[in-house]
Amino acid sequence: MHRRFVLPTTLSGWGVLLAFIGLLALGLWPVIGWINRAPSWLGMPAIVVWSYAVVFASCAVMAVANRFIDTEGPDDD
Repeated sequence: MHRRFVLPTTLSGWGVLLAFIGLLALGLWPVIGWINRAPSWLGMPAIVVWSYAVVFASCAVMAVANRFIDTEGPDDD
């Protein structure tokens, strides 16, 4: 029987998966609707600051994933 999804096997792998799911949740409409208001943050509309925060957070999660997740495994040469 074939598995349709590849699931993490380590605790750090599960942490990275949950972080990515959390980032996806930050980009869904209900959250965007809460942020998309008239007040400005740092002189920019709130939605612009939110967008930058999500982009930088996703870069940070990818950097953490690169650092802590071993994708090569043991050498079988």
